[in-house]
Amino acid sequence: MRVRFSNLADAMVGLKEIDVKPGKKEEIFEQISKASGRNVRLDVNEDSSYLVVEQDGSVRKSWVIALLNGVNVVDLSPSSVWDGELVIFVPVSGG
Repeated sequence: MRVRFSNLADAMVGLKEIDVKPGKKEEIFEQISKASGRNVRLDVNEDSSYLVVEQDGSVRKSWVIALLNGVNVVDLSPSSVWDGELVIFVPVSGG
């Protein structure tokens, strides 16, 4: 499966995109962590997703939109097997 990071999420993780083996959310982010050299996880609760990146003792956490094949991961079962394309981005606005 392909995972793409954009709009500041790529700077947090240190990757723009990566191909990983399909699996459960935790398995996906273990692979991302190994490739990036940072502890990367996606915390999902009933209404929000947060990208959390730990490196060299510091922690960065940002609210993100995470879409698996166009479906917000907030709407997925926690035990879902993830496959296809996952896109994670920090929503930004301006004027």
